[in-house]
Amino acid sequence: MFALQTLWIALRSFFAGAVMRRRVVDELTALSDRDLSDMGVSRSDIRRLAREAAEEAGARSARRPAGRPAPLSGSIRTA
Repeated sequence: MFALQTLWIALRSFFAGAVMRRRVVDELTALSDRDLSDMGVSRSDIRRLAREAAEEAGARSARRPAGRPAPLSGSIRTA
């Protein structure tokens, strides 16, 4: 049973990282060179930043208990 839980956590971390990596690459490549420069990022940094974001997302996913939804972030208000 423990091995299945470990496998599940590893798979969840991998897929969370892949989604985050793709999202970061898509968003940053859509920006103009000037916008990237204003943030202090060059086009050559995009893949590194995406990898770092994916590693962070995977670490957060691994720490969250199974079956528990991710906390909401951003400006979404709840009633």
